[in-house]
Amino acid sequence: RQRRPLCLHPQLCLHSLSCVNCKTKMDRGRKAMPVQNKQCHERYVKHCQQMHRAKLKEMKCSIDNKPPKGASHLKTNAKKNALMEERFANIERENRMLLEKMSYIIAKKGGIDNKNDSIQYGRSLNKDRRKRELQKITAQNQLILARIQESQPTYDHLTWAEEARLNQQFMANICEYKPRMGATG
Repeated sequence: RQRRPLCLHPQLCLHSLSCVNCKTKMDRGRKAMPVQNKQCHERYVKHCQQMHRAKLKEMKCSIDNKPPKGASHLKTNAKKNALMEERFANIERENRMLLEKMSYIIAKKGGIDNKNDSIQYGRSLNKDRRKRELQKITAQNQLILARIQESQPTYDHLTWAEEARLNQQFMANICEYKPRMGATG
């Protein structure tokens, strides 16, 4: 013997309350309870069912699928931080020592001495020789410039222009279609 499904159209119906056949099957317990006003009770039941569906839609999952909390010792690099602190401490110490030296110089000598009276930096011994070399180089450059300016060019632009005019004439003579007036090329 073959069993009949609860619903006449099981492919389409998800046993919602809009299905008349399923509604009668689901409501058989409620039908047995006597009520004062059937329409008011039916409206109340629909309202409760709508609230139930809304709660099902807004329901949050009960399984925690968030990633685990990361270990804080993996996020911060303690060794790098310690090295940076040590470096900053060295810089601060050196700055403090430099400031103390500068304040000592200002307090004792009354200012900063930026003059050097040493013989070592007095006057160069070969200054005159370097000056003569520079004058010699400048004179040579002037002579080269004069020779360049006086030399005659090896290319003559006037002959080039005349050859170009002749080539245009030859081309016009051998062309199948005569070039238009004013056309260049």
